[in-house]
Amino acid sequence: MSIFGFSFTEHSDLAEPYKTFVRQMSKWYNGGEMPELASQDLRFALELQRQKLQSLGLDMQCNLKNMGSATGNIYGASYSDRVFTNSSVNGNMCMTRNIGCNQTQLYKNTANIGLSTIFQSLKNDTQPSASMPLCCPHCGAPSTLGELESGCKYCDTGFLMSELYPKVVNFFISEEYNRDKNAAKNKRELAIFITVSILLTMIYVLFTGQNSSAIEKITGGIVAGGIVGAMLFGAKKLFEVIFFMGKNMRGGGGTGSTLFYANKIKRHDPEFSIEYFRDKITSLFRMAVYSKDATELACCKCQCPEKAADIIEAQLFNFNINSCKIKDNVCDVEVTLFLDCLHYKKGKIQSKTDKYRMRIRKHIKAPTELGFSFSAVSCPSCGGSFDARNVKACPYCGNEYLHEEHDWVITNIK
Repeated sequence: MSIFGFSFTEHSDLAEPYKTFVRQMSKWYNGGEMPELASQDLRFALELQRQKLQSLGLDMQCNLKNMGSATGNIYGASYSDRVFTNSSVNGNMCMTRNIGCNQTQLYKNTANIGLSTIFQSLKNDTQPSASMPLCCPHCGAPSTLGELESGCKYCDTGFLMSELYPKVVNFFISEEYNRDKNAAKNKRELAIFITVSILLTMIYVLFTGQNSSAIEKITGGIVAGGIVGAMLFGAKKLFEVIFFMGKNMRGGGGTGSTLFYANKIKRHDPEFSIEYFRDKITSLFRMAVYSKDATELACCKCQCPEKAADIIEAQLFNFNINSCKIKDNVCDVEVTLFLDCLHYKKGKIQSKTDKYRMRIRKHIKAPTELGFSFSAVSCPSCGGSFDARNVKACPYCGNEYLHEEHDWVITNIK
């Protein structure tokens, strides 16, 4: 079934890779090595995040416990280009996150989450070109597919195609409603509201000097206090429901414009899809806010706003495409990102719902390539493969490498 350029298909073959990635991410979150299944761009973003945490003196640990199952028949959205298929595989986890500084706990939260991963696989057993730029999964050096199959020229490690794919190019964490946890919380809060209201009402009734017996005063205080407490609790829950609904409707009003501008881009680039665009802007934003200086990144041509400097974890909730201008095959897009972020400010960890506007640009004369990575590019002039994440010219021939001719780059964040 196909909807808006992407399809919903069965991904049972990705059940085991999904569980493997969850285990690898759990180890990484607790100070372990990089997930082997992560793509080079995802590894780069995770490394930038770890460096930022270390520079702030923070230690973040997350324990993931599988609540559901990623086995049997798994269905999710998928989208493809000429060579690759990107598939979404989802699962339910219980995550406990601890953040400390100098052996002092600053933050702890246990929640049920949805963990969505984007796996990239070869499309229908397609055989990519041997000259396709690719990073060595072992040492991270820029190379080509042909060189990796025969042996990386830096570490001499050889790979089979099955060892290179599938790989995870992105992941998303969303906190889910915990019915049992909230039921216990509601009972506790209701008891507190009623108890406090009864005590205050009884004190008022007993000392107002009304001509009634002590038993009548106590009975009236209990009944009136109970009613008032229940009403106050109901008002609090109503406010929470309104807030929860507003939080979960973020970005809903911009769905129409997002679909309109996405279709506009797709008319120029048939390989473009909303899912691909979501994954790309999430990766770009994370790299920018996790880096020490965003302007040092090849994918970013601006500084991050000061309010984003204290973000230590960013998860995309929704996004809107606000505008899209295409002239001479140059596509300039403005998006609004609705995010759930963790901030570290003044020695405290705060969970916030954030909204940022971001402008990005790309030459769309060539179709989207899902397998493109700034970690391993091919110079258009000499054909040399190199890591373009922090350089603006080919190290072999010296010619300028224009990143926006191959992928999206950030031009402004506010």
